[in-house]
Amino acid sequence: MIIGLTGKSCSGKDYVAHLFGEEFVVIDEDKLGHVALDNNREKLVAAFGDSIITDGKVDRKKLGPIVFSDKEKLEKLNSISHPWMVAETLRLCREAESEGKIAVINAAILEKMGFVPYCNEVVLVSSPYSERLKRAVMRDKITPEAFEKRDENQKDIGSTLSKGSVKVTNIINDGDKESLSRQVKEYCDSILGKRSQ
Repeated sequence: MIIGLTGKSCSGKDYVAHLFGEEFVVIDEDKLGHVALDNNREKLVAAFGDSIITDGKVDRKKLGPIVFSDKEKLEKLNSISHPWMVAETLRLCREAESEGKIAVINAAILEKMGFVPYCNEVVLVSSPYSERLKRAVMRDKITPEAFEKRDENQKDIGSTLSKGSVKVTNIINDGDKESLSRQVKEYCDSILGKRSQ
């Protein structure tokens, strides 16, 4: 069984991921994205030049400004790293399944990366804009204007889920950690209950 976990920036998606019990294997696409850079180093150098390399490795601090200021370059980066990430994620899902565990794909751009058709269910973590802004300013030390721009770029997250055939569970994170933990526990219990039927 595969569960997709998604949500906008600072919605608390990673916190929710960490609440899943030991019967679940969480695959973090952000972390996998870092691995993808080094696994595709030659292709990235061919696309963006060797100025992105520091000590033989792809330097994310050098690559970031190049791709995030240019939509075409970002799409080029994604066309190189995403196929590798999808293949590796599906391999890790099969591995989890062979160990009798449930895979959870933790990805903000779950839909854009094409994971939804592989998922039996999707969890969408939602949080009010004001809460997410507060977390972004505190955690990421960014300005409200920068967060607004980031949020605008993520407006399509979760937008296609209701149109598909996959079951979507909304988990609301309004800042109350007890309520959040309870929602995640109820969800995990329901999944484990279905599996044992």
